[in-house]
Amino acid sequence: MLVTMMHDFYDALAHLATYTDAAPTERQQILKRVDTSQKKLKESAHLTPIDYQHKFDLVEAELRGLLGQKAEAMELYDRAIAGAKANEYVNEEALACELAAKFYLSHGREKIALVYMIDACDCYARCGDAVKIEDLKKRYPQLLSPILPPATVAANPLATAVIPPNQHHSVHPFIHSSVSRHLSDFGVFSTLLKACQALSSEIELDRLIAKLMQLAIANIEADKVALLLPNGSKWEVAAASAIDNLGVERAIGLPSAALDKNSDILPLKIVDCVKNLLKPVIVRNIAENCDRDSDSYIQKYQPQSLLCWPILDRDNLVGILYLENRLTAGVFTRDRLQFLNLLCSQAAISLSNAILHQKSQDYSQQLERLLTKFSRTENQLAEQKQMLQAILDVAPIWIWMVNPKGKVKFFNNTFCQDVGAPLSAFLAVEHYKDILGENAANCLVLDAACLAQDSPHYSTESLTLVDGKQHYIEVTKVQLKNADGETIGIIGLGVDATDRKQADELLQKQNQQLEKTLKDLQQAQLQIVQSEKMSALGNLVAGVAHEINNPIGFISGNLSEAKRSLADVIEHLELYRSDAPKSEIANHAEEIDIDYILEDLPKMIDSMQVGCDRISSISTSLRTFSRGDKDYKVPFNIHDGINSAILILKHRLKANECRPQIEVITKYHNLPKIECFPGQLNQVFMNLLANAIDALEESNCGRSFSEIASNPNRITISTEVLGEGQIQIKIADNGTGMKEEIKKHIFDHLFTTKCVGKGTGLGLTIAHQIAVEKHGGSIEVSAEHRIGTEFAIVLPVKG
Repeated sequence: MLVTMMHDFYDALAHLATYTDAAPTERQQILKRVDTSQKKLKESAHLTPIDYQHKFDLVEAELRGLLGQKAEAMELYDRAIAGAKANEYVNEEALACELAAKFYLSHGREKIALVYMIDACDCYARCGDAVKIEDLKKRYPQLLSPILPPATVAANPLATAVIPPNQHHSVHPFIHSSVSRHLSDFGVFSTLLKACQALSSEIELDRLIAKLMQLAIANIEADKVALLLPNGSKWEVAAASAIDNLGVERAIGLPSAALDKNSDILPLKIVDCVKNLLKPVIVRNIAENCDRDSDSYIQKYQPQSLLCWPILDRDNLVGILYLENRLTAGVFTRDRLQFLNLLCSQAAISLSNAILHQKSQDYSQQLERLLTKFSRTENQLAEQKQMLQAILDVAPIWIWMVNPKGKVKFFNNTFCQDVGAPLSAFLAVEHYKDILGENAANCLVLDAACLAQDSPHYSTESLTLVDGKQHYIEVTKVQLKNADGETIGIIGLGVDATDRKQADELLQKQNQQLEKTLKDLQQAQLQIVQSEKMSALGNLVAGVAHEINNPIGFISGNLSEAKRSLADVIEHLELYRSDAPKSEIANHAEEIDIDYILEDLPKMIDSMQVGCDRISSISTSLRTFSRGDKDYKVPFNIHDGINSAILILKHRLKANECRPQIEVITKYHNLPKIECFPGQLNQVFMNLLANAIDALEESNCGRSFSEIASNPNRITISTEVLGEGQIQIKIADNGTGMKEEIKKHIFDHLFTTKCVGKGTGLGLTIAHQIAVEKHGGSIEVSAEHRIGTEFAIVLPVKG
């Protein structure tokens, strides 16, 4: 599997690299091939993300970049680099950095491309892939110029050096002239030979560095030495030591390995000079040959002699050796310089070999870790395969796979148990219909439908299982395709939906029964509402009839008397018309009492006019109360509605043989007209006033007429304007009040405290709905037991 995945990874990258120059038809084939590889990589990344997720991300980044999806490509390149780095795939981290650099370079982002290309070179260097680095240098010389070594100058390490233009002008290093004396002039050839043998015998980098430091400080008369080595594109202080006051060499603690963080250990300007020009810098006497202000280190520590020597391996700078003597000037003689020159030549070879050895060791360890990961991945895959097999076998659904010709590849245990045939029986035949028999007829049709479409196919199949019962199976089938997009089989999932189907049928019957019950309840509620309306209508009719009956009776009585008086007056006038004698006219006037008639008849007419006005007032109030609402709110005077309700209920307020008259006290403020549904609000006022009268009559039970008269029944109605465009109406009575538990449910649907036949529990519910839902206001109740009840309605002026 590992070989296959690596093949898919590099195959996808290789084909994407040819995409730009390919013909349109070839591009479609490339995208199709890459899509197949990506599906495999995605599946592997899901199982073992540490090994395959960054591979999938890198291929996806290349694909998105070619398709013009720049933002997605940038994100995916960074994810691929981070994933490879986190999981120690240095070679693939290098590849990801290189491809990211090429992506940014193709879009004219050279500065960003430079960063990624430097990281790529760094990763290739850590892998020991010098050939690849040289290839990148040849292909991108303009991009890699910041990290290419400068052109070498004079090959003689002791030749005169020139200070770079950007170097501080006060640095005047004394470069010793070339030394041509023969090695035999040293007189201590064995010392040099032993030193070179000691260096060449060390292959471990740390031990080699320690040995080089020891030889340099022992043979060059320095009291401080430091070795600088490159790490990718950066330089670091590999080691530093000094001779203490007791003459013992001790390592110097470094705050950081980075070169620019060690200005207290080294003169960085001199080091930069050597690093850029590849020539040694020897200062025999600081006081004579160098301005002390040229470097912060020299100014601070004032060494007497210093030497900074490049370690070159075939013109390649592999290290820099820095030595100094703080106490003595001129210690770096020609003999010691030539010894150091030869020693550094051997050190260059040994350092290169040690670094290469360390890289090989790192690579071996990395390879060992990779092999461990691969082994662990294979074990994980085996465990996951075993686990998947166990899950498939215990899954309570059917899972199977057949080829396009019906040959069984896999059936899970649930399927085999339900159909009553083992897997071996299916595997032994060429088509599953040989086992399923009649049950296979519909399955064949649905298989053909699945093969005719690319999307999943959903169906319901009816099968007779091993229990002899008919079962309804909900089936999902999908084509299984290979890497070339060819259909190689059908994967199916089946769920026994028999119980659910029966439950659905039962639920449907219950829903039908509930619908019937709901209709019955709605009919009953309609009857209750109709009863409430008829009750209210009865009260309304009774009140109106009572109020109109009095003025009509009064008018009727006056009409009879007026008719007789008018007949006498007409008879008296006829006497005048017939020229009757004055004595007869006088006698008739005295007989009918003409003076009384003339005085009383206008009074009777005026009183009948009062009765007519009363009837007109009642009619107006009735129209106000019963006015029909439109589908929008209209301006309305709240006081008119309250007065109409009081007038209609006036017959219930009058005194009777059991109690005195119920007093109605109105405290009206000057209210503006509000936008509302007047008919609905009139219904609220009627309900609240009727309930107040009921409460007062209930409070009179067990009390005598005189007791009631001493504390008369009273209904108080007050209105006022609140802030923020609202008005408030309060309707209070001094009846029995109500208990706290009753007050909590007073607006609940069908809740009533009245006896059967007197209350429906809808009046206050409707009032609450009208005030709150229809008008956006509020209605609240405050009551004390045996003290009274008050309803407060707050309504907005602008609806």
